[in-house]
Amino acid sequence: MSHELRTPLNGILGYAQILQRDKTITPQQQKGLGVIKQCGSHLLTLINDILDLSKIEAQKLELHPTDFDFLTFLCGVSEICRVRAEQKNISFSYQTSQHLPQNLHTDEKRLRQVLINLISNAIKFTDAGSVKFSVKLIENGAATVCEIEQPDQCFTPPQCATHKIRFLVEDTGIGIPPEQIDKIFIPFEQVGDRFRKAEGTGLGLAITQKIVAMMGSTLNVESVVNKGSKFWVDLDLHEASQWVDASLMMPAIIRGYKGKKYKILVVDDRWDNRSILINMLEPLGFQLLEATHGEEGIEKALLHQPDLIITDLVMPHMDGFEMTRQLRQIPHFKKTNIIATSASVFILDRQRSQESGCDAFLPKPLQLEDLLETLQVLLKISWIYEETEVQNGVSYAAKYHNSADMVVPPISELITVKEALEIGDFETIEQEAERIKGLDESYANFALKMLEMAQEFDEEAIINLILLNSTH
Repeated sequence: MSHELRTPLNGILGYAQILQRDKTITPQQQKGLGVIKQCGSHLLTLINDILDLSKIEAQKLELHPTDFDFLTFLCGVSEICRVRAEQKNISFSYQTSQHLPQNLHTDEKRLRQVLINLISNAIKFTDAGSVKFSVKLIENGAATVCEIEQPDQCFTPPQCATHKIRFLVEDTGIGIPPEQIDKIFIPFEQVGDRFRKAEGTGLGLAITQKIVAMMGSTLNVESVVNKGSKFWVDLDLHEASQWVDASLMMPAIIRGYKGKKYKILVVDDRWDNRSILINMLEPLGFQLLEATHGEEGIEKALLHQPDLIITDLVMPHMDGFEMTRQLRQIPHFKKTNIIATSASVFILDRQRSQESGCDAFLPKPLQLEDLLETLQVLLKISWIYEETEVQNGVSYAAKYHNSADMVVPPISELITVKEALEIGDFETIEQEAERIKGLDESYANFALKMLEMAQEFDEEAIINLILLNSTH
């Protein structure tokens, strides 16, 4: 079932990403593309919620810890939720205590899922008043960290320590009757009025509770009807062993690559899937070839000898598994890079693709960033990034990675930018960038970078520009 749902989403989200890179698209059309991408992403989230629950119940969901910039991560979560709160005209506040670790080693994706679920649920059930998100370091090993108002007793936690961190979400919403509190953690069970029940699947808190349990903790709740609710969780989280510089993780716009022209063979029985890959990669300078099934894929590979093959797994006549196995028997293709793509989310299919000889696996809907990252690793490509303006021999694409050169104006000067981002009004963002540039000479780098991003209709990059640089 998930395969059938994710396959058409590959076309919707794939072409939304392709068209958003087109400089000829008008601002009005960009707004429409933004709506398409947002709605498609929301549908994908709902599908993934159901899949996550199935994996949890089958005890197949796994945590995958990575090192990441924790403080930047929290800013990103809070900003996503702030926009949702502003859409309901309710107050949203985000607070952190002193001595939070800069970097953590845990499953960033699942921690984000837990926090956004809790905050979104609070916003959903709050019609007036406020939602407050706070994060506090409460314990480091056997020692308890002091409160902010006792700075003389504070200490700096040792590197690579394990920290107990409390994530607390408070709201002034409708509250939950005592007899219904247990129900909110039951899958597909929803409490509250009919309107709010229609807003989701009833899976958010059920999944959140189960993920928190996998992280070794419990989800706590206190609620008073007509006064509000509190949800909190205390997690033991490991500090990262290496420093993570969030400014180096910021995306830049890729326009091509250095070196010889690479040939890529796309094998997929669906025209729309092949078309998406062609339109993603041809503008970057790759030569694309097509095949509709495994047998034709082998014929085209023998004839054209591509540098890399991207293949679907489920196809008529001959599937991607068998095609890969047969290609690996041919001496010339023993080391040819092969990427498997599939709308299937089953771990077994990923394992089978590896056993067949595939070098990588990308789930559908395809994300352009993931695709390009995989190509960079396999083909050892050096990308050419867009450089729209140069000063003193340094491009602004390069300066974007040096956030120390960025001076961000106060949040009061960015209100119009935030409002424009919510509706995809990039023309207004361009006007605001010009205005901010004239406010103070120190804002020039920031304003020019935001102008460049607005001209590229890159909403996510603008949000990151504001968030990441405002944390320094």
